[in-house]
This record gives sequence, structure tokens and C-alpha cells, in this order.
Amino acid sequence: MVSQRKKVNMRQKKQETAFTPSDENKTKALSSIKEWYFYIGIFLFAFVLYSNTFQHQWALDDTVVVSDNIHVKQGVKGYGDILTTHSMHGIKLKPEAYQYRPVSLLVFATEWQISPDNPQFHHILNVLWYAVSLVLLFIVLRKMFVKQHPLLPLIITILYAAHPLHTEVVANIKGRDDILLLFFILATLWFAFQYIDKQKPIFLLGVFLSFLIAMFSKESAVTFLVGIPLTIYFFRKASKRQYMYLTGTIALPIIIYLIVRFFVLSDYPASYVTTMQNYLAGEPLTTRWASAIMLLGKYLLLLIIPYQQVCDYSFNQLPVVNFMNWKALLSFCVYLLLVIYALKRTRQKHPVAYAVLFFVVTMSVYSNLVYLIGASFAERFVFIPSLSYCIALAYLLYRFSGMEREGDNVECRRRMGISATVLMVVLLFFTAKTYARSAEWENNFTLYGADVKKSPKSARINFFWGEALRDKANEYQAKNSNVFTNEEYEKNNLFYRAYLWESILAIHKGMEIYPHHANAYERLGYAYYSLSPYYRNRGFLDSAEYYYQRCLAINPYSLNGNYNIAIVYYTKGDYEKAKNHYMNVVNIDKTEHVVCFDIGSSYAMMGLLDSARYYFQLYLQHYPENTASCYSNLAIGYARINELDSALMMCDNTLSVDRNNVSAYQMKIQLHAYRQEYEKALATADELIALQPEKSAGYIEKANILNQLNKKDSADFYYNMGKSKNN
Repeated sequence: MVSQRKKVNMRQKKQETAFTPSDENKTKALSSIKEWYFYIGIFLFAFVLYSNTFQHQWALDDTVVVSDNIHVKQGVKGYGDILTTHSMHGIKLKPEAYQYRPVSLLVFATEWQISPDNPQFHHILNVLWYAVSLVLLFIVLRKMFVKQHPLLPLIITILYAAHPLHTEVVANIKGRDDILLLFFILATLWFAFQYIDKQKPIFLLGVFLSFLIAMFSKESAVTFLVGIPLTIYFFRKASKRQYMYLTGTIALPIIIYLIVRFFVLSDYPASYVTTMQNYLAGEPLTTRWASAIMLLGKYLLLLIIPYQQVCDYSFNQLPVVNFMNWKALLSFCVYLLLVIYALKRTRQKHPVAYAVLFFVVTMSVYSNLVYLIGASFAERFVFIPSLSYCIALAYLLYRFSGMEREGDNVECRRRMGISATVLMVVLLFFTAKTYARSAEWENNFTLYGADVKKSPKSARINFFWGEALRDKANEYQAKNSNVFTNEEYEKNNLFYRAYLWESILAIHKGMEIYPHHANAYERLGYAYYSLSPYYRNRGFLDSAEYYYQRCLAINPYSLNGNYNIAIVYYTKGDYEKAKNHYMNVVNIDKTEHVVCFDIGSSYAMMGLLDSARYYFQLYLQHYPENTASCYSNLAIGYARINELDSALMMCDNTLSVDRNNVSAYQMKIQLHAYRQEYEKALATADELIALQPEKSAGYIEKANILNQLNKKDSADFYYNMGKSKNN
């Protein structure tokens, strides 16, 4: 008799979860007008919450995917390259195949076409996409929880919108791929529910198209081959045939994506994961699994209490553990109990069971249990899986409040009061944390400056902080192009040098933690080279050369390493070595046509003018507007081999295409003076003064010539005139 009652109860519960088209009308608690209020409220909440990002600059990977991506910067003309190359090809980091996510890059290229080099525009659109996705999330949740009060989907949506772990995605322009993934997965779910509810195969077309775009947005959409049927199982009663058609429709875009990805990426060597990217690389399998399980526990902890957030969790931030470690054991036990609970409550189709299984499925690709990915841990990885936590928390509070039960007694009011209080505390904490954290994403200087304090033992964050300090230094150097007083000029130089020294200290700190990072040595080389004009007698050029050599010893194919050490050799007058490293750059990347100018300049300084002209011609094929610079460098080359007539002719050629080229005037003056053609030298100086009477160059050159003629009083007059002008 007892067993029969159990069977009856089970059937009743199963029937309660089954959905019929009439259920929606029976349970709908809001009119269509009030429904729109919900949409507007959700949209405005997200929009206002992230409104402090609207004036943000490029940060973290924004430069990689947008501002430094040559394909994106072509606008609509870059569509072809975006579709036919891997997603990092546009910045030419290295010729490896690791990502194919063209949708977000196509969107960025379109936005660049509309408003070039405008990070604020991209940030606003990031928030708009997020806000619209949240409205769609609410719509889908309403379809899932058709028997519950509409406040439940609303609470889930607001919790999800406010979660601090989403700041990396929303406040970072690069996170658009995750936002697009969310939007099109939700669209796929909506079409799937429509197909089940309406029983019309036409909705399968929507499933197919939405999921196809989701796959090309981010490859982690593959988990929804399980995730979507799982959702349908918990919130609808569908036939086996419907499951078969739905699953097949989802599988087809995956197959299409894999085929396209194979043909696009097959020309590139396979990518590999470094220890700097994922500290689990190179660890034994059991250690890797234990550490990965421990990290899954950390994800749960941060979902519940996002106490500390940093932009990078790479090398030396998280421990390597074995299965004897208490954190790994605790995490394993928690997940085991959650999965057991979920499996036991699956037949009853309990929403918390769904939340657990949804989290496990969607986190599987980020867990590092199946295969190593490009990062050991990242907040962006839980962008979609975090929906599980929001569903579970909201549903438990909803059940505890007793909103489903009729009655208005003291106990009900007490429960509702407790639930409302807990919800408000969580929401206020989430909202405040999100607003504060998104503010830290303003630019690299604010982001890394905040995170290096939270995670001082992170090698990568110290490297990033060093790079941000270098960029800050360059800002002060750039200010000197618009200053008019020596006091302001020297002040900017002081800040410039100070930030460069801080940059060196930060990078050295990172190298103490991880001494095998090629880019770190390259950045040190850059800092020392930049300081060399201020400390000419202290061997700074030698230091720059040393660190560039260390960089190339680790990575001989470093474009920046080869290019920058070539600059050092050129500055030191070792033009042969400079030329060789410039050649390395061209050999590594055939599209680096701009380096042909540097090769030509090196040949010119060596007096090999035929070779110089050859490379200048190659350069001018792509940059014809810079003809004057080529003539000017040829003039220097001819002067170095004492062919002064040719040098003067090249100066005249320079001035024929660039009348305002001060350097050409100065060289012409000096060449005439060298040949003791003082009248011609003075006449050229007068031309320069007439051209730029507000500048000092012409006066100083004339003073030098007059000094050579022993006309001291006149020389002093023009020298003082030069000093009084804007340098």
C-alpha cells in the first residue's frame, strides 16, 4: 500500500511538471503591459549598474581583439580576413591555431567602421548587449518557471545581472564573445521551448540558426548539446521524437563549425599551453586533476562570496595540490554530494537538481579535467555557469518564503521577511561589489594597479603592472609635444623617468617569480633603452641590449625582441647587426613592410646605397607618402661615404616633396659648411628662418656658421634669438 502511494505521488509530481499550452494562461500573473515593465526594469538595472564603464579606455585584451587588430581596424573590408584566419591572427602574436571566434570580431569590425578607435563606443555597446541578453534571460526563465510566481524569474535575472564575477566580461570589451554566446544560447532555448510547446517544426530553424551563431561566437557553446536537452527535460514533457529532432538540430551546427574550423586553422601549427598561461601545464595527470578539482571548489566559493577579484589567476597565484590536500578533498566531496543529490532529484525535476547539473555540464570545458585550456582559472569562465547559482539561491529563497502556499499567517510573513532580507543583503553586496570592480577596469593602469595589490605574488600581474607603468611614462613624454615652458618640459621628463624606473622594478619582481618569460626581458630592454638618453654614460644601451638578447634566447621569433634590439644596434652604430635583426622581423612576418625602411636606412648608414635604394623602393610601394624620409636617409648615406654632391641632391629631393623638412635644411647647411661654401650655408639658414621664424633651428644653424667665420657678435645675436624661440 505504501509503495502504491509512492508511485501515485511520483506520477502526480511528474504530471505537475508537465506543461500544456493552457498552463501558461492559467498561471500568468501579469498582464502584457506589466510584463513590459519587467523588461524595461531589467534593462535599466543592467544599464545603470555598468554605466561607470561608458568612459573607459582599452584594457587587458581589448587591444588584442580591437585596437591592435589589423583585421578589425579595416572595418567591413576586414570581414574576409576575419572569416579565414584564426582569431588572434590580426595582432600577429604568433602563427598558432587556438581560437576561431569570428562573430565577435565581425561585430567589432562593424563598430570600428562606424566609429574608429573609440573604446567608449564599444563599452556602451557591451553594456547594451548585456542588458538585452538579460531581458531575453527573463523571457526564457518565464518559460521555464511557468508554474511559479513571475517574481522568481525576475529575482533570478536580477541576481545574475548583479553578480560581481561578470565584471570581467561586461567591463572588458573582449568579453563580447561571452555576451554574444549568452544571447544566442538563450535565443536557442526560446526557440526550443516554442518547438516543444507549439509542436511546429519551423521553430527548429530558429534553433539551428541561433545555435550556429552561438558556436561561431565561442566554441564552449558545444556544452549545450547536453545543456539544452537537459533544460527541456526539467521544464517540459517532450516525446522521444522531439528530443531526437532537437538534439540533431543542435548537433548539425557543431559539425559545421568543426569542419569550418578545421579548414581555416589547418594551415597553422597546433597551439600549446605554457606554464605562464596555465600553471597546470607539465604537471602529472593525477596532480592536474586534484588541482583542477580544488579550483572547481574555488569557483563555488567565489560564486557565493566574491571576496576578491583579479584579472589574472595564472602562475604562482593558485597552489598545485594532490588528492591528499584538504582543499581538493573538500571540493571533491562537495561536488560528489551535489551530483548525488541532483541525480536523486532528477526524476522529480527539482530546479536545484537542474542547477547543479547545468553547472557541471557548462563548466566541463573550463575544468581542465578533460584537457588543458589556455588558463587555469578565470572569472569569465563562470559567466554562463553562474546562472546555476542564481537559480538555486532564488528558488531556495522562494520555497522558504512560502509564496507558493496560500495563507497570511505570522509564520508566512516571518518566512517572507527572512527571504526578502537575505535577498536584499545579497543584492546590495553584489551591486556594490560590481560597481566598484567595474570602475577598476577603466584602463590598464587602474586595473593592474588595483590587482597587483591584491595578488603581489603573481608573476603575470607584476609584468602587466610594469607594462602599464611604461605606458603611463609614455603619456608624460607625449605631453612634451604641446608644452611651452622649460619648467613644464622638465616636470614631464621627471615623471617620465620615474614611471620607467617603477616599471623596471615591477618587471624585476615578476621575473623573480617566473624568470622564463621572454616578453618580460623585452619590456626591460625597452625601459632601459628609453632611459638611455638621460643617462648617456651609464651603460643603459648595453643593459637594453642584454635584456633583448635574453628575450631572444627564450623566443628567437619575438617580433618586438628582434625589432627593438635592431634599434639598439642602430643607435650604437652597429648597422650590420641592426640590419640582420630587421631582416629577422621581415622573415618572421612577411607583412611587416614598414621594416623595409629600417633595413634601407641600415644599408645607407653602411654606405651600401644600391641595397638601401632597393629596400626603400619596397617600402615606398606600401607607404608612398613617406618618400621624403627615404630621400633624407639616402642623403645621410651619401654623406657618410663622402659623395657630397649626391647628398645635397638628396636633400633637395627631400625638400621637393616636403618643404617643411627641417632635418633636410640642417643637413644641407652642414654639408655646405663642410665644403666651406659659407654663403650657400647662410642662404639656406635664412630660408629655414623664413620658413619657421618661430622655431629655433634656423637661428642656431646660422649662429654656428657665423661662429665658424669668427663673427662672434653676430653668432651670439642669432644664438640668443634661437634660445628665445620655442624649441
